[in-house]
Amino acid sequence: AVSLFSCLHLKRQSLKSMAPGFGKAPVSKCLCALSIGASIIAMFLNKQGICSLDIENTFGNVKLWRLLTSQLIFSTPSSTFFGAILLYFFREFERRFKTPKFSVAVVTMVILSTLLQVLLLVTNVTKEVAPGPYSIIFGLFTYFFSEIPPSVKGGVLFIPMSDKTFKYLLGLQLMFSDYPSSVWPSLCGLIAGILYRSTVLPFSRLRFPLWFQNWCAEICKCFYTSSRRRRRGGYHQVPEADPNMPQQLFGPPIAQVAPDPARVQTLVTMGFEEGQARTALSRTGNNVEAAVGLLGSGW
Repeated sequence: AVSLFSCLHLKRQSLKSMAPGFGKAPVSKCLCALSIGASIIAMFLNKQGICSLDIENTFGNVKLWRLLTSQLIFSTPSSTFFGAILLYFFREFERRFKTPKFSVAVVTMVILSTLLQVLLLVTNVTKEVAPGPYSIIFGLFTYFFSEIPPSVKGGVLFIPMSDKTFKYLLGLQLMFSDYPSSVWPSLCGLIAGILYRSTVLPFSRLRFPLWFQNWCAEICKCFYTSSRRRRRGGYHQVPEADPNMPQQLFGPPIAQVAPDPARVQTLVTMGFEEGQARTALSRTGNNVEAAVGLLGSGW
C-alpha cells in the first residue's frame, strides 16, 4: 500500500510532467477558442437568439447553420464561464484518447445530441433548448464518471467528497445556469455520451479516414505545440523526442523489466490504464515517478 503522502507526491509529479495548457490537445484548444470567442461576440452584439436551435427558423426558413451554432455558442455569461472551465479540464481526454479518436467522439456526440434536441422540440416536450457545447461537456462527463477514479477522498460534515467533486459541482452549475432550457441539452449530452460508449452500438468504433486525418493535421499545424521555445528573449531549437526511447527522458538507457504488480496497481488507482501502466513501468525499470512522467507526457 502506498501512503496518502506518496500518492499526492506522485500526482504532483504527474501534473508537473504533463504538457502545459493545451499542449497535445489541438481539438480542445479549437473548441475553447471558438466557443468562448463566438459566445462573447454574440453577447456583445446581443445576438444570442439567432444562435439557438429553433424548428421554424432552422428548417422552415432553411437556416441550417443554427444546427452548428446551437452546439457551439453559449447564451449567458455564467454558462460561458463554467463551460470554458469544464472544456479546459476535459482537454485531458484528448491526450488520453489521442486526437483522432477524441475528434470522432466529439463529432458523434454532437450529432447524437442534436438529433435528440430536435426530437424534443418536434414532440413539444420543451419549447426552448439552450445553445452551447453541452453535448460535448456532458458527453465527456460519462467518461469522467466511469474511467477517472478519485485520487483523494475526504468529507465535509459527514458528506463524502473527493477531488472529482469540484468538477461535478461545476457540471451542476452549468446544467442549471439557464434553467430550465439548459437542462435539456445537458441531459441530451449525457445520453449521447452513454450511446457513444455503448459496446452494443458501433459509434465507439468509428474512425475518420486516414486521408482526412492527414488533411486536418496539415491544416491545423498551428494548434500544435511548437518545438521552438522561448528562453530569455531568444529561441532555441528543441529536438523532437522519440516516444519509443524513454531513456531520452529519464537519463541513461534502462533495460526493460517485468512490471511490478503492486506498482501497476498504484498507477491504475491514479487513473492510468493497466496496459499503459505495465508498459511504462517496464520501460522505466519499475520507477513509479518516471512512469508517471512518461504517461503524463501524453505518451
